[in-house]
Amino acid sequence: MFLFPVQLVGEKGRKWTKASRKAAKLQAARDAAPVKVEILEVGEKGMSVEELAYNLTINEGEILGFLYSKGIKPDGVQTLDKDMVKMICKEHEVEVIDANPVKFEEMAKKKEILDEDDLDKLQERPPVLTIMGHVDHGKTTLLDHIRKSKVAASEAGGITQGIGAYKVMIPVDGKLQPCVFLDTPGHEAFGAMRARGARVTDIAIIVVAADDGIRPQTKEAIAHAKAAGVPIVITINKIDKDGANPERVMQELSSIGLMPEDWGGDVPMVQISALKGENIDDLLETVMLVAELQELKANPDRNAKGTVIEAGLDKSKGPVATFIVQNGTLKRGDVVVCGQAFGKVRALFDDGGKRVDEAGPSIPVQVIGLSNVPIAGDEFEVVTSLDIAREKAEKRAESLWNEHISAKAGDGKVTLSSLASAGSVGKLSGLDLHQLNIIMKVDLQGSIEAIMQALQVLPREKCHFEVPIASYRRSPGSVKSYAEKRGVEIRLYRVIYELIDDVRNAMEGLLEPVEEQEIIGSAEVRAVFSSGSGRVAGCMVTEGKIVKGCGIRVVRKRKTAHVGVLDSLRRVKEMVKEVNAGLECGIGAEDYDDWEEGDIIEAFNTVEKKRTLEEASASMAAALEEAGINI
Repeated sequence: MFLFPVQLVGEKGRKWTKASRKAAKLQAARDAAPVKVEILEVGEKGMSVEELAYNLTINEGEILGFLYSKGIKPDGVQTLDKDMVKMICKEHEVEVIDANPVKFEEMAKKKEILDEDDLDKLQERPPVLTIMGHVDHGKTTLLDHIRKSKVAASEAGGITQGIGAYKVMIPVDGKLQPCVFLDTPGHEAFGAMRARGARVTDIAIIVVAADDGIRPQTKEAIAHAKAAGVPIVITINKIDKDGANPERVMQELSSIGLMPEDWGGDVPMVQISALKGENIDDLLETVMLVAELQELKANPDRNAKGTVIEAGLDKSKGPVATFIVQNGTLKRGDVVVCGQAFGKVRALFDDGGKRVDEAGPSIPVQVIGLSNVPIAGDEFEVVTSLDIAREKAEKRAESLWNEHISAKAGDGKVTLSSLASAGSVGKLSGLDLHQLNIIMKVDLQGSIEAIMQALQVLPREKCHFEVPIASYRRSPGSVKSYAEKRGVEIRLYRVIYELIDDVRNAMEGLLEPVEEQEIIGSAEVRAVFSSGSGRVAGCMVTEGKIVKGCGIRVVRKRKTAHVGVLDSLRRVKEMVKEVNAGLECGIGAEDYDDWEEGDIIEAFNTVEKKRTLEEASASMAAALEEAGINI
C-alpha cells in the first residue's frame, strides 16, 4: 500500500495532474521495492514461493510459470525444495549457498590442548595464523609475498590443492620472531580443510578483494573462525586494482557483525596490495600485536600432541602426514597414534624439506613411519609403546566402521540419493534412474575429501557410467590397457573445477531431454465464422507470428480451454504459411472449433532441450511427491 498527498497542490502551488500523480506513484513504488540479492542462502527444507519471489524481485506467478515450462507441476505448492530454488536462481543469475554455512562447525571448534599438569611449565610459543577467504581473492599471493618464494606460481590453475604450513620469521621491534602460516584453499569444495585450519589456528586472517567484496567462501571462512573462537584480522586486498572500493567492503563486513576498528569496532582491517607488497608490514605488525595480546603458551617439556593437517601416500616414502604440534615436542623415534594410524617416527622434515630431529609447539612437520594414511583432521598423540598405539588405533578403526554401517543402514527414509543409487537402471513412477560409477585416485587424502564433498553437492539424478579419476599421477600402462578393454575412460585432472564440470556434463548427458514449448506469437479472436461443417476464428495477430502447423493453446478467461495444432491459416481468403503481428487472419484447428470472441491463441513450437541436474532433480521430487512417496 502506498500513501500519496491528499491535497492536489504541488510544492510551487501547481495542481497535481494525472500524469504527475502517476509519476509520483511509480517513484514511491521504486523507493519501496526490494533489492534483488546476489547471493541467496537456502536451508535444507527449501524456501517458500513468496520468499523466493521477494529475494529475486519477481512475482510469484513468474516462478510458477517457469516451473510449468520445465515440466514441473507446482499446483498447491507453497514451499519449493532446495533443487527447485537452485534451478530458479540459476535462471536469474543468483548464487545459492547453504543457509547454515558452518557445515563443519564441529570440525572448526578448538579443543583444549593443555592439561592441568602443563600449567606450571608453560612457555611462549609462536602464533599459528590461518589465511582464509574466497577463491582468487589473493590468499596465496599474500603468503607468497611474505615468504618471498613462488608458492602462488606453482599452484595448478591458481588453486591451492592442500593446506600448506609454513614457518616464517617476522621482524618485531628489531627482533625476528617466528610464526606459522596455514594457507587454505578458497574453492567451495575445500570447506573441511578451512574448518581444520580454523581449529588449529590462533588468528584468522580473512582476505577480501577490494574489487569484489564479500563472497560465499568469505562468509564460510568467517563462520569457521567464529566457531573456533579465534580473533579475526581482515585484509582488504587488491586496493591497486580498477574498481577497488575498500569503503564498500568495510560496510559489507560491518553489516554482518564485523565492525572495523577505525569505525569504533574491535576488528582490525588493513588495506593492502599483495601483488605489489603495499602495506604488508602494517598487516604483519597488526597480526603480531593481536598475537601478543593473546599470550600464547604451551608446555614443550612433554609428549607431543596436535592435529593432522594433511596426509597422503608417497610411493617411495609410504604414508606421509603433515602434523602441527600444538603442545609438547615431537621427536624422531617417538611412537605416535592418530586415528586408525600408528607407528614409530622414522623421520621428520620441516616446511623446507630439511630433516629435523624434533618439532616444538606450533611447528608444522612432515612425519614418516606411520602404518597407514591417517585422516586429515585427526588428532595425534605420543604414547609409550607400539602395543598401546596399536590398541588405540584398532579401537578407532572399529568405531569408524560402526559409524559407517550405521550411516549405510539409515533410518529407512526414502531419499532421492538412495533411489538414484538403488541398483541398475530401473523405473519408479515412470522416471528412469541411472547411476554414475567413479573410481578416484588422488595424491592427498584431503583432496579426496574435497572432491567427494563437491560431487555430493551436485543433484544426484540417475546415471550409469564408469569413470576412473586420477589426480596428478600418470596411469600405469597395465591400468590403461585394462580400462580400454572394459570400455572405461580415464581422465587426469590437476584442477578440481575441471573435474566437477566433467562429472556434471557426463551426468547431464545421460538425462533424457525434456520437451519445452517456445512461444512464437499470439493472436486475439475478434470474430467466429462458419466454414463447411466447422467453424474458424477470425483473429488479429498481436505479438510475434502465427505459423501453419504450430502448436496452439487457447486461453479463455485466463484458463486453458484447448491445446492442439493449427491446421489451417488464411490471409485474405488465401492459404498462407505464416502471418505476422498487426495483420488479420483466419485460424482453424484440428478437432476443435469451439471458438469464442475474446479468446487468446498462443502459438508455440515444441522443442527438445537438455536438462540440468537441478531441473531433473526438481522434476523427480515433484513426481515422487505427486505419487505420495515421502522424500
